[in-house]
Amino acid sequence: MGFRLSNVALCAASVVVLTGCGEKAPEKVEVADYVATNRGYVRSPEVTSVAVTAAGELLVTGSALPEARVRLTAPAGQAYGVTAGADGRFQASLPQMSGGSFYDLAMETEGRLMRAEGRLFVPPASDIGAPPRSVLLRPGASALPLWPQASLLAVVDYDAGGAMAVSGRTDPGLTVDVEIDGQPALEVRSGENGVYTAALPVRGGLRNGTVTIGVHSRDRFETRQISLRHPTSEGAVLTGGAWYVDWAISGGGLQTTVVF
Repeated sequence: MGFRLSNVALCAASVVVLTGCGEKAPEKVEVADYVATNRGYVRSPEVTSVAVTAAGELLVTGSALPEARVRLTAPAGQAYGVTAGADGRFQASLPQMSGGSFYDLAMETEGRLMRAEGRLFVPPASDIGAPPRSVLLRPGASALPLWPQASLLAVVDYDAGGAMAVSGRTDPGLTVDVEIDGQPALEVRSGENGVYTAALPVRGGLRNGTVTIGVHSRDRFETRQISLRHPTSEGAVLTGGAWYVDWAISGGGLQTTVVF
């Protein structure tokens, strides 16, 4: 399994129909805007933020289709359902789990079940004044940091196949340079929300030991040392201030997400 980079562009189009001489004038036919139906594509639900309530629960906020039924499911099978508002926004209070909380997100609308990309992970948290270091785990790609105060180098993902990816936050639209063990690896650009992701070209694959990742953006520079492991089961452990999250992916095997 390797990490992927993909860019999706959506474009609008118009069609001009020309007729022969002496016939009616050219007619411009506009392509109608796409309207989601029960037989068309719809945008999958997503989590936009996570906070901690005074009762110690997780307050998960996200977006879905308007008035869709949203379901968050824990690994043991407990499911928690809420209904999105007319604007598509939803909130759900969820219990925290010892060792970190995992939740899968899905929505049901017009008889269809749409699952979110990836899985939500939230480390144990108790401070209601600071958002927890929650991330959206994504198979074959870098996890997305959901907390606003995420650092320039906030998350590193790797797998046994030798793939690695990083993500973090900076100002919107900035160039981000990534290096591995002091050697330049990749240049990317942050998005409108300041989040960037980068799939790193690791030659020869990853082996046991450590690797040092460095990230530059404008006048900022951060480095992190990653311990490479080969986990055999799912779980999350706090090591040296970072959470190492080992989780199963649908194609088989485990992916490790390191949250700083």
